[in-house]
Amino acid sequence: MGVTKRGVRRSAQVEPWELALVKKVAQTFRTDEREELEAELASKLAALKQSTPKDIRDWQRYVAKFLYNKASNWVRDYRARTRRHVSIAAPTEEQRTTDCIVEDFLPGQEWNEDLRVMLAQVWAELDPELRHLWAILVEEEGNRVAAARTLGKHRNTVRLWIRTIREVLERHGIEGSDW
Repeated sequence: MGVTKRGVRRSAQVEPWELALVKKVAQTFRTDEREELEAELASKLAALKQSTPKDIRDWQRYVAKFLYNKASNWVRDYRARTRRHVSIAAPTEEQRTTDCIVEDFLPGQEWNEDLRVMLAQVWAELDPELRHLWAILVEEEGNRVAAARTLGKHRNTVRLWIRTIREVLERHGIEGSDW
């Protein structure tokens, strides 16, 4: 048991409210590996409780921020570890899908191989939710409100996701004037 600055004894075991907090924090992140994230956060919390800093005034707030930061790092690192690289030699099914969606999304563009490669890289970098949004936007002819309704998301969420798609496009050399 650790003793805080105020003299309150703190158990070295992870308590039920802390496990509930682990689940709550993990649910705030978009990941297909939520159970793995929860396990990692519980492990980090257990390690923290073994060597708790002595000058923590509000343990609940400290733990919440600690878990959020650890989850953010884990998701960032997980995405970096699992990022797929696209081969330009032979188009994959995913690249063919990209071409169809991109040709619908950017009608009237001259299609050269460089643009196809850049768009395939963009498609590979996007989360499945963002890909789905892109497809819905094509179906809804760019109507964000209709896309939000179709996805069951708030329109501001859709706006944020579109901004993310645009950032990825720009990072790959596809400027706003191109679309």
